[in-house]
Amino acid sequence: MSPGEQSAGRRLSVITIDQAIAGASNVLIAVLAARLLSVTSFGLFGIVFLVYVMVQGISRALVCDPLLVHPVEGQERLGDVIGTSCLLGPALGAGVLVAGLGAHLVDPRLGNALMVLAVCVPLLVLQDLGRYVAFATQRPGSALVLDVAWLVLLFAGVGALVATDTRTLPWFIAAWAGSGAAAGLLLFAQHRARKVRLGLSWLRYTWPFSWRYLISYTSTIGAALAASVAVGAIAGSKALGGLQGAMLLVRPFMTFQVAAIAASIGEVSRMDAGDPQLRRHVGRTSALTTGIALVNMIVLLALPDRLGEMVLGASWDTAKPLLLATGVQIVCLGAMTGVRAGLLGVRSIRKVMIIDVATTVLILVVTIPGAVVDGALGALWAVTLGQGLMAVVWWMTFLAHTGRAEPAATATAAAPLPPVTAPSPPPA
Repeated sequence: MSPGEQSAGRRLSVITIDQAIAGASNVLIAVLAARLLSVTSFGLFGIVFLVYVMVQGISRALVCDPLLVHPVEGQERLGDVIGTSCLLGPALGAGVLVAGLGAHLVDPRLGNALMVLAVCVPLLVLQDLGRYVAFATQRPGSALVLDVAWLVLLFAGVGALVATDTRTLPWFIAAWAGSGAAAGLLLFAQHRARKVRLGLSWLRYTWPFSWRYLISYTSTIGAALAASVAVGAIAGSKALGGLQGAMLLVRPFMTFQVAAIAASIGEVSRMDAGDPQLRRHVGRTSALTTGIALVNMIVLLALPDRLGEMVLGASWDTAKPLLLATGVQIVCLGAMTGVRAGLLGVRSIRKVMIIDVATTVLILVVTIPGAVVDGALGALWAVTLGQGLMAVVWWMTFLAHTGRAEPAATATAAAPLPPVTAPSPPPA
C-alpha cells in the first residue's frame, strides 16, 4: 500500500470513529425522545427532526458539498465559505420560524418546538459546515471534536431536563438543538486565523455547480416524503409508525453513509477520471459501507423483543416484520455509496443529478402498488428492489465514465468553477 493510500486509510479510520459517535448520537436522541416525551409529542418530534434534515440538506447542497468537490478553492476562500454560511443560516432559520408560526395555529407544541429550532438553525448550519471543512481539508479530527462536543453538551442538556422533570417538546428541542448550536461556535475557534467575509460570494462562485446538488437533494427528499405520505394514506398511520421505527434502527448506517460519501469526495476530488487509484478507492469505500450495512442488518434481525420494545416502545410490534426488507435496502445503498462519491469527486454532478431524478420517479412509481398489495411491507420491498436496480445503474455509469481518461470532458460535464489565484496545495 502506498503512503497516500495509508494516509487515506488513517483519515477514513478517524472518520469512521467520528461517524460511530454521530450515528450513536442520532439514535440516542431518538430513543431519549421516545422515552421522555409522550407518544404524541414523540410523533411531533419526528416532524421537527425532518425539518432539521431538510434545512441541513439545503445548506449542504449550496455550501458544503461544493466545498468537498473543490477543496483547494474552498481552502483558499475559507473566509468566504464561512461568511456565506453565516448569512445562509439566518435565512434558513427565518424560514423555519415562519413554518413554526404557521404550525402554532394548528398545534402550539409543534409551533413552539419549530420556533426553538429556528433560533438554533444558524449555528447548527455552522456546526455541520465545520465537519465538511474538516473532510475537505483532510483533517477529520476537527470533525470529531465538533461531534464529541455536541454529544457532551447533549448529555448535559438532557440531564438537566431529567433532573427538573421537564418533559415538554420545546424544552427537549432546546436541549438537543441548543447543544448542537453551542458546539457550532467551535468552528470559529478552529479557524480563528481565517478572516470571515460576510457575503454570498462562495454561493455565487459555486452556483454553476451547486444548483444541480440542490435539485438532486430536493428530488431525493421529495421522494422520501411522498413515499411516506403514500404509505400513511394507503396502509394507515400505524403502519407508517412501524416504518419510521424500522428506519430509526438503521440510522447508524445512514449517518455513516453520509460521512463516507463526504470523506470519499474529498479524497477523489484530487484525482481525475483516468486515475487508476480512483476505482480502487471507490471499491474500498463501497466494500466498507456495504459491510457496515450488513452488520446493521444482522443486529436488526438478532434484536431481542425486549430490547426492541425498550427502544421503540409500542412501535416495535409493527416495525419487526419490516426489518429484513429494511436491512436489504441499506445493503443496496451501501453498494452504491462509493460510486456516488466517485462520480461527485470527479465532478460529474450532471450524471448524479440525472440518476437521482430517475431514482425519485422509480420510487414514486413502485411505492403505491407495493403499499396496495401488502401495506408498508409491500411498499418497502418494492422500494428495496428499486434501489437494487439503481445500484446496478450507478455502477454501470461509474465504470463507463471512469473508463475514459478525459479530464477535460469530466470538467465540462461538471460545469467548472472559474480559477482562483495561485491556489496553495492541500494540507497533508
